[in-house]
Amino acid sequence: MVYSGKIYETDGASAVAVHEADAVRPLAPIPHAPSLRIFRSDLQPPSLEGEETEEARFFYSNPMCLVGASQLIVYPEYVDALGFQPFVAAVLVGDAYQIEVDQADDLILGITMLNMLVAKDRERIERNSGAIGSSHDLGGAIGPVLTTPDELEDNIIDASHGKRYELSAVVRVNGVERMRGNLAGLPFTFAQAISSASQTCTLKSGDIIALGPVAITEGSAVLLDPGDEVQLAVENLGAISLKLTQLQ
Repeated sequence: MVYSGKIYETDGASAVAVHEADAVRPLAPIPHAPSLRIFRSDLQPPSLEGEETEEARFFYSNPMCLVGASQLIVYPEYVDALGFQPFVAAVLVGDAYQIEVDQADDLILGITMLNMLVAKDRERIERNSGAIGSSHDLGGAIGPVLTTPDELEDNIIDASHGKRYELSAVVRVNGVERMRGNLAGLPFTFAQAISSASQTCTLKSGDIIALGPVAITEGSAVLLDPGDEVQLAVENLGAISLKLTQLQ
């Protein structure tokens, strides 16, 4: 976790050690999350924005496929069109069931970035069937650290439905900017997503709630090749990269 410019190594409840930021290379900040729920704004009902009664929709992905910052992921040869989705993610600090929106922000241990690889060819089929699954099971990078919500207080622009942050985001592929956006443009807050997810089952400490995409491209979808490196950077959260390699 990041607090006051220091890196805090924790056991999930208390600090184990404190490090200078330039003296460590972080692993995934939550290596064994109980679950990963993804709230994609482009998969929401058209009436969601501005509707207080409409619950945000999510799908489950595989938390075991996530790696930390600057690690290699093997390019899936069976995928014809490989893309990605850039998200921000909240890691929960406690259990909750049917929590109200105005209490949900208190469940957030920290906020980080999540860049998920997506099989675009499979995603098209899954979207037509209404069930997202294996297209988002290829891998992703999370981190580099968790930033505590109090470190982002200056970036809150509204709190009527949970904290809404104004944080710019940019995605670069091989050093070239390909996407840009801002968290302020998301149709829901972490609090709304957490509240929605808690209505049907108990959320657990360590669960990951992802919102996005936080950056988009004006043209066609950005596709990746073996050897490509993708970097997602979000204001005040840092930057995280993943690089695609091939099996030898």
